[in-house]
Amino acid sequence: MQSIYYELPLPEFIYAKDLRKFITGQISKNGEIIRWSIYDIIMKGNKKILKINVLVLN
Repeated sequence: MQSIYYELPLPEFIYAKDLRKFITGQISKNGEIIRWSIYDIIMKGNKKILKINVLVLN
């Protein structure tokens, strides 16, 4: 198992119901996802960046 920290820029417009699919699609490249969580949201100018912690099985 491995713990990975990501910073994902959030698209300008995304429905809340599509957020899980967006995040898992971006982070699933490093192995099988055990769990993930958003631990912070940063505003840079007019963009939002999600800080995510992921536990993957590789």
